[in-house]
Amino acid sequence: MRKVAIILFEGVTAFDVAGPSDAFALVRDEKDAPAYALQFWSADGKVVTTASGLRLTGDALPEKAPRADLLIVPGGAGLREPQRLARVASWLKANHRQFNRVATVCTGAFALAESGLLDGRQVTTHWRFARDLTARYPRVQVNADALFLSDGKYHSSGGIAASVDLALALIEIDHGARVATAVARELVVFLRRTGAQAQFSEPLKLQAVASDRLSGVCTWAANNLDADLSVTTLAKRAGLSERQFSRLFAASFGASPGHYVTRLRLDAARAALGQPRATIEHVARITGFQTPDGFRRAFEKRFQINPSEYQRRFTARSRTK
Repeated sequence: MRKVAIILFEGVTAFDVAGPSDAFALVRDEKDAPAYALQFWSADGKVVTTASGLRLTGDALPEKAPRADLLIVPGGAGLREPQRLARVASWLKANHRQFNRVATVCTGAFALAESGLLDGRQVTTHWRFARDLTARYPRVQVNADALFLSDGKYHSSGGIAASVDLALALIEIDHGARVATAVARELVVFLRRTGAQAQFSEPLKLQAVASDRLSGVCTWAANNLDADLSVTTLAKRAGLSERQFSRLFAASFGASPGHYVTRLRLDAARAALGQPRATIEHVARITGFQTPDGFRRAFEKRFQINPSEYQRRFTARSRTK
């Protein structure tokens, strides 16, 4: 049985604790016994109040030889309070060798960065706090776009819900893809996302500013990337002339329909490239590009990296310590 310890503190984000702990708690061995033992260590007394008002109970942070297979540092405004941040960072620096793996959720990365343990390493955090993390800890390589990533024994995830994605990835490492998928089904997770997938997708960014008349067209396009997504087709679905549709589209998005479609396809392609054994040809086909070469050129123009190199760098990246 693997031991998972989660740090608690005043102002912790409840989902950062509940998401991964529920995922690990669902894993059972062949005798239907729990595969993980969960323990909660509090930096602020026995009972802490989360940012949403929920009260959680934990044991005090152990000062002598704390041990766990995995230590999780969740996020929350309370952790960024200077005295608490310094205290937790000092504890991490003193005890990090006692853990086989250390994971941060959201702004939990600030504590690990404060400890100096992330110097020279890659980390991700909630996109809204990435710039602050970079400014405060210039020796840390902050990847603001990644959903989750790994660098040696250190793992990090972006905003709140990404903690479940990271937990599923760690469960897959420990018990295989079948078990991780079964846990995802129990959690009613729509799709197991890879770490290479962006935190804040292009469809979400663009649909957020769509007018009611365009919203349905945007959703349809995002779900039918291999279909004919010409202006003629999209305008017809919106019940507008091509001229009216293009004018309304440009007013809503500040871009032409063709530019929007290309961004949708490349966003989906970036996520698809993170899947194991994905080929350039397959990704190009399912995202609506006419040829693999055309896909390669568009991808490199958009992300300043070719698809093959993107796969090498960001798919299931795990560097030895």
